[in-house]
Amino acid sequence: MFLRYSQRLVAVLTLLISAVCWSADEAPLNPNFIYFAKGQTPDAWHWVLSDPGNWWQPLEANEGRSKEGKVSMSSAATEQFPGAIKLQWGRSDKWGSVSISGRQVDLAKFEQAAELLVALKVNSKVPSSVMVKMSCGEACEAEVDVADNLKSMPRGQWMALPLALDCFAANGINLANVVSPFSIGTSGALELEVAEISIGSMAAGDEGCVPNS
Repeated sequence: MFLRYSQRLVAVLTLLISAVCWSADEAPLNPNFIYFAKGQTPDAWHWVLSDPGNWWQPLEANEGRSKEGKVSMSSAATEQFPGAIKLQWGRSDKWGSVSISGRQVDLAKFEQAAELLVALKVNSKVPSSVMVKMSCGEACEAEVDVADNLKSMPRGQWMALPLALDCFAANGINLANVVSPFSIGTSGALELEVAEISIGSMAAGDEGCVPNS
């Protein structure tokens, strides 16, 4: 199912207020709604790399390489976004993915009111398929193809990619039991930078994939 509002690419500055305004005295990140920000995966969330050599390779920090080298994570820190990371997929035709996992969150009551927001920058050509997935356990997942969304983004410019929660629900996930709120993978070559992954309110006028009746 292609996203009903796939061409809505909003400026990332409003999403990334935390990256430029945060100080050590502020409250900790809420892990129910923020999965990566300021270079942190809050609470028990952590990064996992996957490729055919090892489908479950947790990272202790924001850098590493999958077992067969298909996908890697490294720092993309700048003065503006000191916690940003770079994700790189090599040119082999193997599948590789980068995920956030580690705890459970209930998003069911926000199904038609919220969206997954990913603050990112596209640095390369985009392959024909790039899948973003949510998981609620073994054999319980849903994914959407965001390749066309990424192709629409200007190269080298920070943007926000909004993915309505009901798009994932329509594809089969149980939003009451999300154990991996974000995973992105491809079998092509790709380079992205990511500064924040969070849940936010759906923008006014958006209907997601299943409009309210």
